[in-house]
Amino acid sequence: MNFDPASFEHIDFDLCRHVSAQITSIESAIENTVVENIVAGSGGPENNETTDAGLRFVRHLLVNSRSMRFGFMPNLKDMQHIRQIAQEYIRRCGNGPLALETMYQVMQP
Repeated sequence: MNFDPASFEHIDFDLCRHVSAQITSIESAIENTVVENIVAGSGGPENNETTDAGLRFVRHLLVNSRSMRFGFMPNLKDMQHIRQIAQEYIRRCGNGPLALETMYQVMQP
């Protein structure tokens, strides 16, 4: 075998930081997309117009939320709480891409 352990001594930590930053930005973009669709379905803090697709997604979140099972309605007028709901949704789906795929399937008429 031609294995040289010395060739693995140099690790490019700048590349690792760059990849980590890209992963973080992708996760942030996915979370922001979920937050935008929750706001589109609930009106958000500014009481904007709701969309049919956004409303379908919010209904899906409410049906599957743990707090609604016990009769507590989540506060969809507080951005911090909306962001927590989005993070919980992504975590429950397993990862960001699966969360987006599920969200877009739910939003279809």
